[in-house]
Amino acid sequence: MDGGPLQGLTVGITAERRAAEQADLFHRRGAATLHGPTLRIEPAPDDEALRAATFQVVEQPPDYLLASTGFGMRTWFSAAEGWGARDALLEALRRSKVANRGAKAASANTAAGLAEWYRAPEERFEELVDRVLEEPLDGCRVVLQLHGCPMPRSVARLEAAGASVIEVDAYSSRLPTDTGPAEALVDAACEHRLAAVTFTTAPAVHNLFAIATRSGRADDLRQAFNGPVVAGCVGPVCAEGAIEEGITAPVVPDRARLVPLVEAVTDKLS
Repeated sequence: MDGGPLQGLTVGITAERRAAEQADLFHRRGAATLHGPTLRIEPAPDDEALRAATFQVVEQPPDYLLASTGFGMRTWFSAAEGWGARDALLEALRRSKVANRGAKAASANTAAGLAEWYRAPEERFEELVDRVLEEPLDGCRVVLQLHGCPMPRSVARLEAAGASVIEVDAYSSRLPTDTGPAEALVDAACEHRLAAVTFTTAPAVHNLFAIATRSGRADDLRQAFNGPVVAGCVGPVCAEGAIEEGITAPVVPDRARLVPLVEAVTDKLS
């Protein structure tokens, strides 16, 4: 599109899901885009660890459920249905206090008949942990629904308070089968041919740096993001991943959604 606020600029997109929609939003603003997905999200309905955790929850209903993502909760329910355990799982979870990280997790759980007890104001998982730690946890069971990567610090904090923690991860965030497009994105960012790169999950940030490390360009990439290349993160959890990788000032929208992310990056660049 000619004449948009981002005319002449190129934005790198690391997302796998909704990448075409994101690209269209930038194209409408005049930008070109370079797609270099850094992860693939794979549901894990046949994962033995997920199956074991599911039946543990059924047999020992938890006192608290900390839900990270709507996608993960729906995938978990679907996997349980395949094992003939969906109704039993939901019955067990209805006995718990349900804490949702954001609107998508809340929507998935409400649709499944799980009443919300608490929602994180800033949509950060640690807020859920902080809130639950205000409760007497000695002897309590807490389910953590993860989002493709482990959270050992959260587990340790809850266990230190006397809780028994069950980790549930219904999908995994892995490197793409073909890392060539992501490698091209790394090169373009390091050479300042990109004005910005967008991230919609923390694992996407970590994976981009893992890919950059393979080619010895992680330091160059970090310098680019702390220089002329804007790192746009969809929300505070994603931004935490960027900060962990040494990006000092990622751009984060007021609302953790795709359109606000594009608007925030546009405002920063224009």
